[in-house]
Amino acid sequence: MAGHGSTFQDQSADDLPPGTFFFVKEHEDESQGQQVILLSPVPSSDPNEPLNWSTARKAVNFTLVLAVTCLIFTALSIQYIFWQLMVVDLDVTYTQLNRAMSVNSVGLSVGCVMFIPLAKKYGRRPIYLISTALMLVTAFWTAEIKTLTELYITNLIQGLAGATNEAIVQITIADVFYVHHRGTMNALYMTMMMIGSFLTPMAAGVQATRQGWRMSYRTLGICTAVMFLLFVVFYEETKYTVVIDGVDEQHENVNEPQVDVLSSTKRDSKSAITEDLSPSTEASSAERVEIDDTIPMNSWRQRLALMTYTSESIWPYYYRPFEILFTFPAVLCCGLQYACGVMWLTIMSSVLSLVLPLPPYLFSPEQIGFMSVGPFIGNLIGSFYGGYLGDRSLRYFARRNKGYFEPEMRLYILHIPAIALCGGLIMFGVTLDRGMHWIYPSIGGALFGFGLGSISDACLTLVIDSHVLLTGDAFTGVAFMRNVFSIGVPFAISPWMETSGLTNMFITVGFISLGVNLMLVVMIIYGKRFRRAKAHRYRELAAQQGRGS
Repeated sequence: MAGHGSTFQDQSADDLPPGTFFFVKEHEDESQGQQVILLSPVPSSDPNEPLNWSTARKAVNFTLVLAVTCLIFTALSIQYIFWQLMVVDLDVTYTQLNRAMSVNSVGLSVGCVMFIPLAKKYGRRPIYLISTALMLVTAFWTAEIKTLTELYITNLIQGLAGATNEAIVQITIADVFYVHHRGTMNALYMTMMMIGSFLTPMAAGVQATRQGWRMSYRTLGICTAVMFLLFVVFYEETKYTVVIDGVDEQHENVNEPQVDVLSSTKRDSKSAITEDLSPSTEASSAERVEIDDTIPMNSWRQRLALMTYTSESIWPYYYRPFEILFTFPAVLCCGLQYACGVMWLTIMSSVLSLVLPLPPYLFSPEQIGFMSVGPFIGNLIGSFYGGYLGDRSLRYFARRNKGYFEPEMRLYILHIPAIALCGGLIMFGVTLDRGMHWIYPSIGGALFGFGLGSISDACLTLVIDSHVLLTGDAFTGVAFMRNVFSIGVPFAISPWMETSGLTNMFITVGFISLGVNLMLVVMIIYGKRFRRAKAHRYRELAAQQGRGS
């Protein structure tokens, strides 16, 4: 396919929809088995731009983000496991505990809309610190609560604090990583999310069985305190600003097509990765970005500044997420996929807490926690499939597309996860309803986890790739939809189980999930047309926010 790129060199970037760009160029000497991966976004020569950070610096930064993600989702997930103990200790009913989780979902829905605009205006670092500090307070407070009212209040604050994670991590990924790394980074994010949703609750269940549920919350508070201190000392701001004529302006890592990239040798050397793709050797890469040595590195005080202020108006950030959510098809599709996936996860967690303490299982909190192993393993495999393999597959699909990358290429490999998600839900409900050995619902949970991890990873990355200039607003809308869907679920589970039974309930859920996943086929076929149709509005919105993220 060498030489295909030359036919596009004269094409204007305006002729391509947002998210489309020249990605893979065959090496001039095909016998060497090499190809050039063109970087997107194209980095500047400033060593302070997060795209130009060293691998170690990026790793430290994102490791902290992943760690706090695990803690937040642990805090949002462990309460289900404690219900069996809390109904006795607090003298409450399962219905009241369900309502407490709905209050938590209200906080999750509102918190993202409240705080993410502040992250765009004042920087990512202060929002991470505020969110972690609030999670720290609620962990210790929950460990000491005596009344149902206190539980409602702590769940609301916990939801407000935890809501920011879902959107701000995606903003951080767009700040720091190139297109061909984002799927892998989202896979790591999804993995830590599932560790917090499944693996750490197992440990919490063991501790609650032996030491009481309050001790589990104290342990969570101690871990969160350590993480807060690490963020204070080591987490660097990823919002990039550049000084022009004495004025600070926010610089967006623009993911617009760079179709003229082949016409300049200087640009090639500055924005390319050369990879050995010969069958006999594993692919390796070396980034070649031309750095301006005359630009001084920021001091530690600048890197750890409490705020990184820019002068754009903050108010549009509060209403724009809803316009973007309902007018950009890729964002709406991602929101529905993610919201439904998490809704099914909430249903499964609630059902486990309601069914397993009863005959024939008679599980303790510790044993209920161990039921998270299957979904966790499935999600781990799914995150690798949708993330790392998704990133690797982009090169193959781009080469077949004459070197051009289309965001919808991430969806090409999701047919297996869609079927696994549907089948896993049905297997989970049917085997649990029949009182079969616990291994069977665990396998169903593993299939579900595989589907959820793969599809969520690909869809989240699709939004970043398609509309990177609007990443923050888009994920605020996605997180809002995800949590609004979850508000009513706790109220509906018990009546639904009593009316339909677990078998019919999960067969219905399985086929609804399959119907929702069929939207991905629509995006594969019509996604590029949708992006082209909304290109003008996309650029208008990007210009309105001063190219800020």
